[in-house]
Amino acid sequence: MNQKLLRYTGREQSYIKHLFLTKYMQVAAYKIMQGRSPIFNFVDAFAGPWRIEDDNNYSDASFDQALKTLDSVKSDLASNGLTDLHIRYCFCEKRKKAYTQLQEYARQKTDFDIRVFPGVFEDNLNAISDFLTGGFTFTFIDPTGWDIRNQDVFRFLLNQDGEFLLNFMSDHINRHSGYGVVSKSFERFLAHPDWKADFDALPDDWSNERKVLHLLKCQMQKARVATYLPDFSIMLPHQKRLKMRLVLGTHVTKGLELFRDIQAKVEEEETRIRHNLREDKTVLASLISEEDDVEFEQQGRGVGCNQYRRRAEERIVEVLKEHRDMRYDELWPCIMEDVPMRKTQVNTLIQDMKRRGLVDYNLPQRKRVPQPETQIELTDEGFAIE
Repeated sequence: MNQKLLRYTGREQSYIKHLFLTKYMQVAAYKIMQGRSPIFNFVDAFAGPWRIEDDNNYSDASFDQALKTLDSVKSDLASNGLTDLHIRYCFCEKRKKAYTQLQEYARQKTDFDIRVFPGVFEDNLNAISDFLTGGFTFTFIDPTGWDIRNQDVFRFLLNQDGEFLLNFMSDHINRHSGYGVVSKSFERFLAHPDWKADFDALPDDWSNERKVLHLLKCQMQKARVATYLPDFSIMLPHQKRLKMRLVLGTHVTKGLELFRDIQAKVEEEETRIRHNLREDKTVLASLISEEDDVEFEQQGRGVGCNQYRRRAEERIVEVLKEHRDMRYDELWPCIMEDVPMRKTQVNTLIQDMKRRGLVDYNLPQRKRVPQPETQIELTDEGFAIE
């Protein structure tokens, strides 16, 4: 087990969360600062520190990992001639002791443009907006629960040119959303006063957390804070139970592609951790290598696995039944937002569906996969699928 992971003993799900955050943000920062904007803003809305092991350097806290990740990108780009780059950091924390720790951390980082905001995130939105003039903003929203005034947060996100990553606390939400005493907090979280009626109208076989997530995504898209909202589930390390989901909000298909690519890599690491933590290792289980175990589990629940391939095919048929035909650059984002599939896997699936006579399309010479402008049409055989 690596030394970094040892700091997360008993909270390995937080390691996976931070691993996803840093891997996604690293690639995003390279792309943004080499083209879209020389200014990159990072907002940690609920910065903590929370339940850390490294009390001296905060190396297992999200804000320190984000700072190191972005500074590494900036230094690398500067060594290649891109010197006019600037990164701004906004850390917000309501607990007085944690806020004091953040202030001291910022004072020690004299080479960085850090602003620490005391109090509730929603009460600091105007001040944060005033500080972040221009540039691309990546907002990390990682609360300990769900009592957030999202109507205010949505207005903030709408005014930022960027993306956000939300930690959706699935386990807590699944257990509490049915209780009347928390109705008002869910009203604030969903920015939706009549949420319960819409919640009750959703399919009975959906879990509580699935219903709340569906309503939240609907409200986010209604508020225009994101065009695409893919999510990635993180399991409890010792149990086959969902702990949280990371939800990306983005307006660009490149963000959607990157999300699924990073998800596939991080899922493999999550599976290795679960393999090594397994307490019920029998003699037979001990004969299974780590890599075989990872591959087996990924085939069962990982990005592009058989169950997701089936779901993606069903979704393609569903979308094309509504439209009959559609440009490929409009079709694949619909699929990848809803189903954990990489773009290469969707390409392969579409080719296979054509071979089976379910869809049809024409390609330019020497092209093997659908192009952005390729018109995908549902055949009569595909239309007959129920």
